[in-house]
Amino acid sequence: MRSQKTNSQQNRTPGGKRILYDAHGTRVKGSPLSNKFVRFLLFGVLPYLVINGIILLLVCSTPKISIDVKDTNDYISTNVNFSIHSVLPIKEMKVTMESEPVEYEKSGSNYTCSVSKNGTFYVEATSVNGMMRAAYADVSMLDDTAPSVDEESANISNGALSFLISDTQSGVNYDSIYAIVNEADVVYPSDMNRNTGLITIPLPGKCYSVELYFEDMVGNARSGHITVNTMLVEPGTADEESTSEEETEAS
Repeated sequence: MRSQKTNSQQNRTPGGKRILYDAHGTRVKGSPLSNKFVRFLLFGVLPYLVINGIILLLVCSTPKISIDVKDTNDYISTNVNFSIHSVLPIKEMKVTMESEPVEYEKSGSNYTCSVSKNGTFYVEATSVNGMMRAAYADVSMLDDTAPSVDEESANISNGALSFLISDTQSGVNYDSIYAIVNEADVVYPSDMNRNTGLITIPLPGKCYSVELYFEDMVGNARSGHITVNTMLVEPGTADEESTSEEETEAS
């Protein structure tokens, strides 16, 4: 009787739980789910954290926008690619260039559009949960301005008008340069230095006005008005002298 009691006590844990053995004498471990604390964590705390985490993610999820402005090949237009990544569907999107709507093509979460002027490219996306994200990029490589004339370089001497002209993007179309002298005669340059931009236009013996016309390589045109304050004497005459003023304005 004492031996049976001892064996019964040996088959129990200090907490009073029975220790089981299989047919081979190996101890059989109890399931972790039999522990009340483990069951509370698995079926109480963990689902609570997962469900509330998902709710928080959906409520606070905001679209992500990236914009890539491509290089231009002709200085007239360029492509702008942008992508929108969002956990939730996008319910509203705005794409503008200088506040004007821009058409675009969609491929999955990627978009492509063509722009033909410089300015601020703007994208705004709103998901179904009301969260909004906006992004913008500057487009500045397109040529939308005509060549410029260095006013201080304009000079009339030896029966000719000389000036410097330049264009920092598509370049000057030197074949487009001509002048209307005395509001009547069309005169073309007698000399053009394409490296320095120095233009020389011959003038008649008596000249009181010169209207210049010039363009860049994409067709942006401009005109410049030269007012001759002192009549030119005949070319080759001694003490030939005159002064000039230039006012450039878009044609």
